[in-house]
Amino acid sequence: MKLFYLTLVLVFSQAAQAQIYQTSIGLKGGFPGYGSLNAKHFLSKNIAIEGSIGGNQNGIILQGLYEINAPLNTPGLSWYYGAGAYIGSYSNSGMLLGVTGVLGIEYRFEDFPLNIALDSGPALNFIPTTKFNWSGGLAARYILK
Repeated sequence: MKLFYLTLVLVFSQAAQAQIYQTSIGLKGGFPGYGSLNAKHFLSKNIAIEGSIGGNQNGIILQGLYEINAPLNTPGLSWYYGAGAYIGSYSNSGMLLGVTGVLGIEYRFEDFPLNIALDSGPALNFIPTTKFNWSGGLAARYILK
């Protein structure tokens, strides 16, 4: 009986460990970065930072987010929320600066080191003009082990 419980503990701890990753790198499309290189790094079990650098033919944007993550009932599926800021340079308007909120969902494949994430949230530009926008994106990232 002890061997049975030990086997269960080992199997479930291995399954839980397979769903956790520390760093992933890939691509993210959406506003404000349009096509971006993107990375997500967990600082602890539930706290992550996410960064993107990208843009379009008119300029470049750098965005940083602080995110709180929580698992959902489906293995590999989690949700997150957070906030951050972005800064950029555009040829038609000069500098771009703002803050953003984020609410998203992420799925980590069990048999392949890939996650996909979809998020959205409010964005408030301060420069060049004060303007409210809605941001969001779709990311596909390779999980580094």
